[in-house]
Amino acid sequence: MSLSAAVTRPPRCALVNVFTGEHIEALFNPSQLSEKVQVNYNRLAVPGLSHQPLQFQSTGNRTFQGLDFHLDRRFAQAQPGSPEILEFRAFLLALTVPPARTEGVIQTAPPRTLIIWPGLLTVEAVLTEVEFSYRELAVDGTVLVYTATVEFEEILDVRVSSEERRRDATSSRVL
Repeated sequence: MSLSAAVTRPPRCALVNVFTGEHIEALFNPSQLSEKVQVNYNRLAVPGLSHQPLQFQSTGNRTFQGLDFHLDRRFAQAQPGSPEILEFRAFLLALTVPPARTEGVIQTAPPRTLIIWPGLLTVEAVLTEVEFSYRELAVDGTVLVYTATVEFEEILDVRVSSEERRRDATSSRVL
């Protein structure tokens, strides 16, 4: 194995603000990914029937829950460009409120996020929840280590069919 192969790091998960085009790369890839899909049915009430017939209503949007991004100031300082770990926090917080000078129902919403995890996932979503856990603080209050736990929900602008989901699910990637 060559030295360059030993030094090459695996591709990292990146988040893109679809409104501004700004992107940020994770310091570490999350260690796990949970994907959830809910199928919604109407429960029909038929008098005298021994059960409730189910009528398909819709399929819920895919959600990605409990995605942990770990940030460590000492590790970041050893990386090329020495990324500022609180910039990741600021980026995520900017995905929770609408951009300035937007009007109308569709535009007056937090920006969509493109999640790109090379070899695993590419999905357009919205951030639905974020929690910051500060694990280590310096004496002066500087944040040294924290975790951002994020939940995303997929945004679809087109109808998806059963056949498309089947085809996507059999690939080695979660599309």
